[in-house]
Amino acid sequence: MHTSITVGLTTCQWQSLEYIAEDPKDWFIGWAQGRADSAAKDIVRIYTDTKVEAGQSITAVGTTAIVQAAYDEKIITTVSAANVVGVKT
Repeated sequence: MHTSITVGLTTCQWQSLEYIAEDPKDWFIGWAQGRADSAAKDIVRIYTDTKVEAGQSITAVGTTAIVQAAYDEKIITTVSAANVVGVKT
């Protein structure tokens, strides 16, 4: 699956990004991908720790499968859902 987003920036915001990055679009894409990768590592750790502590086998293989399993098994939730309940995992 691939998801695209469009971000609208003012001229001032774009020019400000040009001050810190040679190519603001590439910089932003790199930042977003890096942050997502970091979150995926956190999810893998949380999922693995939870399963090990519960004495359960880990059947999901690979980062993508583990992230999906963590959601499916309700080990993690989205920030949006957590804000509704008032608890963040």
